[in-house]
Amino acid sequence: MSSQPLEKTEPEVSEQEIDDVLAEFNGDPRAAIRALLHDQAALIRDAQQAVSRGFIRGVFSAGARRLDVEDEV
Repeated sequence: MSSQPLEKTEPEVSEQEIDDVLAEFNGDPRAAIRALLHDQAALIRDAQQAVSRGFIRGVFSAGARRLDVEDEV
């Protein structure tokens, strides 16, 4: 069974959603972009804190993985 890569999908953003964000900031596009970038940075920071550094580097503890046949004693 071979794994197939997932299709890349872009999030659907409607014109109404864009208008709503601009309206939230009284039509100021710079304020809207600033807030969106701030929120994006916060989400990235949260995601980075939630992911194990060992998992990212591919280093796992012996108790956290199944032993391979040749590793068994």
